[in-house]
Amino acid sequence: MTTKADCARKIAGFLANEVSHEELVKWADAALVEEDFPEAEGRLLVGVLSDLSASRVGSFVSRIGDYHALLRELGFRLEPHLVAA
Repeated sequence: MTTKADCARKIAGFLANEVSHEELVKWADAALVEEDFPEAEGRLLVGVLSDLSASRVGSFVSRIGDYHALLRELGFRLEPHLVAA
């Protein structure tokens, strides 16, 4: 079952460079095909997953703000933490 928290973790992983864009898109595609969502979250998740799946298009991928907006739509926010390299 795919939940809002699962989506938020994947997006956060992508923004933290822990998940590649290709992996994010493949995951979103698989979740859409599976169609296993909590009833109360179904419509929201289909919309977010569809946006992630459509992010193959370069214009969407390049805007980090779009991913932050998707997190807000899911009820989450990413708090950045600066770490010494």
